[in-house]
Amino acid sequence: MKRFLFLLFISAASYAQTPLGRLNGKVVDTDNRPVQYASVYINEREISTYTNETGEFSIRQSQAETASLTLRISFVGKQTITRTIQKADFNVPQHFILQELSLTLDNVVVSSERKRSDVSNSAITFDRQAIEQVQAYSLADILYNLPGKKMAAPDLQYLQNITLRSASSSDPVQAANNSLGVAIYVDGFRQANDANMQTRNVGMRGMINGAINRHRDPNIGNSAYDSPFGGLDIRNIPSDNIESIEVVSGVASAKYGEMTDGAIIIERKAGQTPYEFAMRLNGNSTNYSLSKGVNLGKKAGALNISLNYLNSIQDPRNSLKNYRRINTGLMWSVNILPNLRNTFSLDYSYKKDNARADEDDSDQESVISLDRKISVSNRTSLQIQSPYLKRITLGMSFDKGYSNSYRQYFVNDAVKGIGDKDTTGTYEGYFIPGNYLGIDHIIGEPYNFSSNLSLDNNFNTGQISHVISLGASVYTAGNSGQGVIADPKFPGTNTSGFKSERPYNFDLQKNIMNAGFYLQDKADYMLFDRLFTANAGIRYDIQNGFASIQPRINVSYQLNKKWSVRGAYGISTKAPGMSQRYPSPTYFDIPLINSYNGRVNESLYLVHTEKIVPDNSTLKPSRSSQLELGVTADYHFFNTSLYGFMKKNRDGFNTRTSYLQIVLPEYTYSTIQGEKPVYQESGKFKMYSGLTNGLIDNTAQSDNYGIEWFLSTKKITAIQTSLNMNTSFGYTRYNDLSYAIYEADVNFREQGKKAWYGIYPANKSSNLDITTKISTDTHIPKLGFVVSVLVDIYWKNRRNILDRSFEPFAYLDKDGNYHAIDHFDPNNPDYGYLSLMANKASTQQSPPFVYSNVSLRIAKEMKKKFRIAVYAYNFLNIMPKYYNRISNSITTYNSPVNVGGEISFRF
Repeated sequence: MKRFLFLLFISAASYAQTPLGRLNGKVVDTDNRPVQYASVYINEREISTYTNETGEFSIRQSQAETASLTLRISFVGKQTITRTIQKADFNVPQHFILQELSLTLDNVVVSSERKRSDVSNSAITFDRQAIEQVQAYSLADILYNLPGKKMAAPDLQYLQNITLRSASSSDPVQAANNSLGVAIYVDGFRQANDANMQTRNVGMRGMINGAINRHRDPNIGNSAYDSPFGGLDIRNIPSDNIESIEVVSGVASAKYGEMTDGAIIIERKAGQTPYEFAMRLNGNSTNYSLSKGVNLGKKAGALNISLNYLNSIQDPRNSLKNYRRINTGLMWSVNILPNLRNTFSLDYSYKKDNARADEDDSDQESVISLDRKISVSNRTSLQIQSPYLKRITLGMSFDKGYSNSYRQYFVNDAVKGIGDKDTTGTYEGYFIPGNYLGIDHIIGEPYNFSSNLSLDNNFNTGQISHVISLGASVYTAGNSGQGVIADPKFPGTNTSGFKSERPYNFDLQKNIMNAGFYLQDKADYMLFDRLFTANAGIRYDIQNGFASIQPRINVSYQLNKKWSVRGAYGISTKAPGMSQRYPSPTYFDIPLINSYNGRVNESLYLVHTEKIVPDNSTLKPSRSSQLELGVTADYHFFNTSLYGFMKKNRDGFNTRTSYLQIVLPEYTYSTIQGEKPVYQESGKFKMYSGLTNGLIDNTAQSDNYGIEWFLSTKKITAIQTSLNMNTSFGYTRYNDLSYAIYEADVNFREQGKKAWYGIYPANKSSNLDITTKISTDTHIPKLGFVVSVLVDIYWKNRRNILDRSFEPFAYLDKDGNYHAIDHFDPNNPDYGYLSLMANKASTQQSPPFVYSNVSLRIAKEMKKKFRIAVYAYNFLNIMPKYYNRISNSITTYNSPVNVGGEISFRF
C-alpha cells in the first residue's frame, strides 16, 4: 500500500515537464528596514517560504497554464498583504511594505471572518486584531463569538469545553463526545487529552460523574474540576500569544486526524516583535501578559518569549474559590540554510483550581485540582527544487504533565463494616467509626508523543494544476501516575449497591498507540472559464487496533465574479482515550455477617469481595460523517454565505449499566462474651441480585442538522461602521443504542416467577436551537478608535424527551439467560408484570419566549504604542425571568452586568 501511494505520487509528478521561472521579492517595513522571517505563501500552489536576513525571497515556479498567482505576505504584528501577480510579471521583482498592525489603519478587521481555506470550505478565522477586540482572558472568550454560541461574561471558575455544530450541549454524554472530537492544533501539533485519567470508578459513578467535583458550587457551569472523558479545558489556553485562530466546524482536509467534530487551528506569535505588555481587570479576575521577540542575528534567527499570569476569584467577599493560571513559552525560529527552516518551542503551564473549606460549613468540603505540564516540539521544513518533490516537513512533539485532584468532606454516619481486599474472596473485615474525613484523591502523570511527516509537490497535468500532499503520523500516550489513591478505611458517600473504591495504579496500563496516513490532492481547473477547485483526500488510521478509511473532499465552483457554490463530504474518527480504554475494576463488598454490638472485640464483619475487571480492548473509535452544501456571494459592499450541513455521529462513548447475580453460601454464627463470634457455613446458598456495574461502550449516537447564514458589510464611510450578522439553526437528535434494565419487584422473584429483569429501550431526546448574533463595528482610523456593539438574540432553545416504550423487549431469568419478547403480552405470566409506567414524550423549552443580550466593547489606541479598552457584558442589564408553575421555580436568563478593562503597551 505504501509503495503504491509513493509510486502514484512520483508518477503524477512526472507530468510536471513545464518551463520554470522565479518569483523574486523583498519585504520591508514602513522605515524601509528588511523584515526577516516574513511568511510568503502562494494560495494556488500552497507553496510557502520565508524571507531571509535581508528581507528577500525567491520561489521557483512553473509558468504553464497559470494566468496569475496570489501572494500572501504576513508577519507577526504586521498587516497582511495579499497581491495578485499576473503571468507576465512572474520574473519581475516584487516589493512589499508591511505596515504595523494598528487601529489607525483604514482596513482593519476587528471581527471574525468566514472564508474558504486550504483546510475547509467553511472555516471561520480570527486574526490578531479580532482577538484583541474580544479582550479575552482565554480561548473560551474568543470562541463565544462562534455561530450558535451564547455570549457570556468571562467565567474562569468552571470547566469549559468547546463543542461544534451540535444543539445538544445540554446532554452531558453528547457534550463530552463532541468536545472530545474537536481537535485543537497549536503550531501544527494536536493538543491531546487522551492520557487524562483523572476519574474515579466508572462502575460506581458512570462516565459522566467520575470526575471529582464540588457539590456546593452554584448550579451554573460545570461543577467538575477535570475533563477525563471530554476535550481540553480551553480556559487554560491564554489568548495573548495567539496570532490567528481558524475554526473548522465543517469537513477538514485529510491532513487532520483524531477528530470527529471539527478542528481549532491556532498559530502563535513567532519572530522579532517589540515588548508587548497587557493587563486585564474585572471585578473578580486579574490577568497580566508580557512578550518579546528578539532578533538573535543574521544567522541565529529570532527568539520569541511570552509570559501570562491570571488570578480569578469566584467571590471577592470570601475568596474561598480561586482559579490561578501561569503560562510561559519560548519559540526559536531560524533559517539554517536558505531552504531549510527550523522552529523549536518550549512551553510550561500551571493551573490550580482551589475551593477551600468554609469555616461555617459543617461538611468541611474542599477541592483542589492542580495541573502542571512541560512540552517541547520541533518543526523542520526543507524546500527542494525538484520536479518530483517541493517540500519535506518533519515535526515532533512531546509533553509530560502532573495532575493532582483532591476532595475532602466530613462524613457523619453510623459505624461501618469495611472490606479492603483487592481480590475475589471471603474474609473477615473490620469496623470503622461513622465520623471521619472522606477523601477522593487522584494523581496522574500523563505524557504524549507525536511525530508527523509530510511530502508536498505541485505540478500541472494539462489544464489542471495539482497540489499533492502525502503524509504519515504516529501518536502514543501514557500515564505513569500513582492513580486513584483510595483508602477503604475512609470510604466516600457513594457506596450504594455494595460497591467501593480501591487503589488503582495508572502506571500499570498499556500505552495508547495510533498511526495514520493520508494522500491529498488540491486540483484547480477552469471549467467553462470559471474556476473549479477540488480538495480531495483519503486518510487511513489505525486506532486501538481498528483500521478505518476516511475519504474527504471539499469542492467549489465560481459561477461568476460574485457567486460561487461549495460542497463537502467527509468521514473522520476519534480513538478512545485511556480513561475509556482502561477503567478501574469494580469491587462489590457483600456483607455475609454483620454482628456489630457496640464492642469491636465482640463483633464480626464477614464480607465477600467480588472483583469485576472490565475489558475494553474491543472499544471502537467514534465515527462521524458530514455532508455540507453552501453558496457564497461577494459584492463590492457586502458578502454573504449560506451553509447547510448534516452530520451523523456514531459509536460514541457512553456508560451502559449491567446487572450481576452472585450466589454465595450463607453463614451462621455464635456469640462468645469477650471474644469474636464463631461462624460456619450453614449449607444453604443465597443469590444476591440487582448488583449494577457501569461499563463503557460505543452506544452513543447523534444526528445533527443545521443552517448557518453569514452577512458582512463593508465599512459605511459616512458613519465609519460595518455590520456583521450570523444566524444559526441547529437540530440534534440523540439516541442511546444501549438499553435500560430494571429488576422485577421482590415479590415476583420470591414467587418463583420466570422474569427477574426487564430489558427496555433506552431514552432518546432531541434539541432545537436558533440564535442570531449581530455586531456593529464603528472604526475611526484617524482617532485609532473602535466601538463594537454585540447583540445576541435567542429565538428558541427546546429539548424534547421522546417517547420511551414502557414495555420490555426482552427479559433475563434468575440464571441470567436472555429471552426475547417479540410481542409484549401484559397477561403473560412469565413476564407480563414487567410493564412500567408509561414515560410519555415531554418538552422543555428554555425559555418559552424570545430574549436577547446586548454587550459593548470599546478600544482606543494612541501613537500605535498604547491601547486602552473596556467591555460591558449585558450592559443594558436585560435579565428576563420565567416562572415554571409545574416545578414552582423561577429561572433568570442572562447574567448581571459585568464590566472589565484592558491596558496594553508596545515598547
